Amino acid sequence: MNPATADAPAPSEVPPPTRSLLRHSLRPLGVVAVLLLVVALSSPWWFNARRVADLALAQADSATGLDWDYDGEPALRWRPQPWLSVPDLQVRDASGQSLLTAERLEIALPWSTLRGESLRVDALHLEAPDIDLDAAIAWWNARPASDMADLPRLDGLVITRGRLRWAEGALQDLELTLPRFAMGEPMTLALRGKVVDTSASHRAPFDLALRIDAVPEATPLRLEGFAIHLDGTGPIAATTAKGRLQFTPWALDASGEIASWPEAWPALPAPLSTSPSPLAFTLAQQGESAMAAHTVLSLKRDTHHVDAEGTPEAMLAWLEDADAAALPPLRVRAALPEVDLDGVRLEGVTIELDDPAADAPEPLR
Repeated sequence: MNPATADAPAPSEVPPPTRSLLRHSLRPLGVVAVLLLVVALSSPWWFNARRVADLALAQADSATGLDWDYDGEPALRWRPQPWLSVPDLQVRDASGQSLLTAERLEIALPWSTLRGESLRVDALHLEAPDIDLDAAIAWWNARPASDMADLPRLDGLVITRGRLRWAEGALQDLELTLPRFAMGEPMTLALRGKVVDTSASHRAPFDLALRIDAVPEATPLRLEGFAIHLDGTGPIAATTAKGRLQFTPWALDASGEIASWPEAWPALPAPLSTSPSPLAFTLAQQGESAMAAHTVLSLKRDTHHVDAEGTPEAMLAWLEDADAAALPPLRVRAALPEVDLDGVRLEGVTIELDDPAADAPEPLR
C-alpha cells in the first residue's frame, strides 16, 4: 500500500470549493440581514403614530380635496395589518366649512396606501361623528365628474353614535354599516337612527331604519339596480322599492309598495282606509335636488288610482303657509270607483286638479 495514498482524506471529506464559498459568504450576509431588520424595526419612524397618521391623512387630502386634521395623540399597531386610531378628527372644505367631526377615527390601511401607491381602506370606524349633510352635498356637487370614478375602495365602514344634520332636522343616534364600497361592485348599506325636527314646527321625533342594496357607478355618480327597505315610526311607512338613483343632477326612477298607511298621515276615506292591500306606487324625479325636483307620483290600491305631479318643496311650503291658496300646488288626477265622504257614499268619482306651476321643466343637461 502506498503510504501517501493511505494518509489522504476520502473524497467525500474534502469540501467542494463552491460549498466552502457559499458557507463563508452566507454567514456575513445573514448577520447583515439580521442587523438591517433590527434597525428597520427599531426605527422611530415605524413606531411614530403621528407620522403615520399625517401620511395617511395626506393621502385622504389628495383624494378628496378636503382638509383632514386631528387633535391629540394617535395610536398605531402593525399586526395583523397597519391600524391607526386618530382622535378628534376634523374634515373641512377649501373655505373652512366643516363637513365632518368625530370623537375618534379608527382605520386599517394596506401597505400600498401608506406608500402612496393607491387609496384603499380595509376597515373604517367613525365614533360619534357629526356630519353636515348640506355642506357634504355642496362638496359632492363641486367635484369634477371625472373624480367620481377615482373614489377609494372601502371595506368595513362602521359608524356608531353618529349625527347627520341638515337645514331643518337631524338624524341622531345614527348607526351605519357598509361592508364594502367599490365602483361597479354590489354594496349593502344599513342605517338606523332617530329623526329630530329642528325647524320652528318642532315635530315629534321618530325612528327610521333603512337598508339599500345597489351597485354604485360613476360619471355620473349613481346607484344602479337599487332595492330599498324602509321602516320606522310616526310618518315613516314600511316601504319597499326598486329602481335607479342618480345624485348629480338628481334623477330617480322607482317603483314599490307601502305596506300600510301610517296613522301620522292624513286619514284616507273608506274603503281605502279599510283595505288590507298594500299601496303600490311609481315615483319619477328630475332636478337639481330631491326637494326641488319635478316629481311624478302614481298611487294604486285595489281599483283606486291617483296621479300627482309637482315639486316637494312647493308642496311643503303650501302645507306650512297658513295664508296659502286653498288648493295645493299640484296637478292631480284621481279615479275612485267607490269612496265614502262623511257618511255619503259616492261611486265612479273622478277628481282633476290642474296647477300650471306643476308643469314639467325643461330636461336637465
